[in-house]
Formats: sequence, C-alpha cells, structure tokens
Amino acid sequence: MQTRVKENMMVSPYFLFFLIHSSQTGITVLKYQSKIIKGAGQDAWVSVLLIGLSLHLVFLMMVYILKHASEKDIISFHTDTFGKFMGGILNMLMVCYFLLAGLLIMHSYVDILQIWVFEGINAWEFSLLLCIISYYLIAGGFRVIAGITFWGVIIPSGLLLSIFYLLSYSEFSYLMPFFNHGIKDYILSAKESGPLYLGFETMLVYFPFIKNGGKSSKWGHFGLLYTTILYLVVTITTFSFFTQGKLKLLTWPTLTMIKIISFPFLERFEFIFLFTWLLVIIPPICLYLWASIRTIKLTFIKIKPTWALFFFLLCYFLYDSILVDMYFTQILNKFISYSGFIFLYGYIPLLFIIAFIKNKIKNKKHQT
Repeated sequence: MQTRVKENMMVSPYFLFFLIHSSQTGITVLKYQSKIIKGAGQDAWVSVLLIGLSLHLVFLMMVYILKHASEKDIISFHTDTFGKFMGGILNMLMVCYFLLAGLLIMHSYVDILQIWVFEGINAWEFSLLLCIISYYLIAGGFRVIAGITFWGVIIPSGLLLSIFYLLSYSEFSYLMPFFNHGIKDYILSAKESGPLYLGFETMLVYFPFIKNGGKSSKWGHFGLLYTTILYLVVTITTFSFFTQGKLKLLTWPTLTMIKIISFPFLERFEFIFLFTWLLVIIPPICLYLWASIRTIKLTFIKIKPTWALFFFLLCYFLYDSILVDMYFTQILNKFISYSGFIFLYGYIPLLFIIAFIKNKIKNKKHQT
C-alpha cells in the first residue's frame, strides 16, 4: 500500500542538484578515459559532451513519467500501468540493478585503496568500514543521505583546483586534428561514456521526497549540466596530458595525473585525493541501497526495511571479502554498463510513450 511522504521527511528543491550530481560522480571518473578513446580517439570528448546533453531529454521524460504516477515514483507507475504482479516483477528487477550498481562502486573503491594505498590490508577490513558507514547513513533516512550528498559535492570540489596544476604539463596539440572520425567511432565512444552518467536514475524512487517536485526540474538540469562540464574538463585535460598510445596502457588515468602533484609538505597528494574521494563514492552507494530498500518496502509490505538493509550490506561485505577474482568484477562492470544504458535510453523512453498514451486516453475520456 502506497503512502504519501510527510513534509518533514522532504528536502528543499535545490537538493535535487546535489542528489543528481553526487549520484553520477563515483569511481568511474578515475578510469574512464582509456575506454572512451577506443572509438573516436582524441575526439572522444565530443561523445562525452553529447551523452551529457542527451540526458537532459531523458530527465524530462523521467519527470513526465513521475508526474503521471499515483505516488510520483516509478514504483507506483509500474503497479498502476502493469498491475500488481507484473509491476512487482519490474520493481524487483530494478532493485537488482540498483543493488549491483552500488556493489560495483563499493568493490571498485576497495580495490583502488588496496592498489594505491594499503596493499597489505585485507579487502574485508575496508568493506566492513564502508558497510558500517552506509548502514549509519541509510538508517538515518533520506534527509541524512541528502545531507551527505551536499557535502559530497562541496568538499571534493576543492580537488578541481588540481586541474590548474596539471595544465602546466598539458600539450594541447594532442587534441588535434579535430573531428576526423566517423559517426560509428563517436557512437562507440558514446557507448563507453554512458556509465559515467549512471546514478541519477535513482531519482525515479526518491522524487516524492523533493518539495514541489514538479517545479524543481531546473535543479535537476543544473545537476546534469554540472556533471557534463566536469567530465568534459577532465576528459580534455587527460587527452592533453597523455598521448593516445600512453593512455591506452593506463588503468587509472586520473590518478596517474594526480600522482605528479607534490608539495614541500606533502609528497603523495594522491593519498589525500583518494581519502577525500570517500565523500564522493558514499552518496551513490547510499542512494542505490536506499532506492532498493524503498522499492522493496513499497512492493512487499511485510518485509522490514532494516532487515533488508542488513542483508544487502552483508552480501556486499561477503562479495568484497570472498570474490576477489577480477573476472567477476569485469562481468559485473559490463552488466551495469549495458543494463544502465538500456535502462536510460530504452526503458525510460518506453515508459514515457506509455505515460503519454495513457494521458491522452484519459483526457479524451474527460472530454467525452
């Protein structure tokens, strides 16, 4: 049974900016550059820009869908449109997607800490710490999560100043020649750029918690635009820092660039960068988990959210502790990349068409 969200549990409309941007800025920003050059090479920044701009249209579709749902979320839209049984199946498929996406972020951060900082520490120790932090934040409710997304945007934004340091080492001739690739190359780079922008689809679940949600769309567009500009700047900086041949060999291009930054009082700046990045990866993990718990709570009333959260975090902990083989991580990464791309550019437009047709039929009935 769906229930309206109480006003004291909602957040101000401008929080939509921080929720969307923080959900899109995770671990992928540290390693995406070597993948997107497979298609358009030095022109791959065009694909990054176009994908970012195209998401504004996807966002408008999402808002339209939510406005025509009985409880202003995709959970109620599924049950309203497809019935309780089929709607419940679709909701559970979405839960699986959210859970696996959150797992990938946590596992990738644990992996990077072991490689770059603490090689001798077991993965389960990092995983346990992240699970405890996530449990504390999610148990506090959506307003607490919204608060951490705020600080997860504000504090790490200081790291952007490092780009000015890197500009002195840049060679912008690496970006030339411009626009010398075919359409297929740009499409391939766009496909590889897609995972960068995943995360904001959790808005389909938390939208009822935004005050005056119907009038807060501009903050969502600002969030998407800020993310697009950020990735565009990082992409151009990386392409002007490394040659294409060198970039293909790097696993973590962003960290490799950051590694050259040093100060008289701080030699390993990448350590500070990685520890601060905890504030970046915690919000999307919490949003994915919270969206999963919220969906299960509204789909299966008898399941207690606290126990579901504990069970999911236990699964996260066991995965990070036991399945350390890179093979499983690669499969998970490919699954999230493809399913996320299909979700945004296939499923959302399909639901938009259904919502549009339903609205037209409804208006005709009222006229007659």
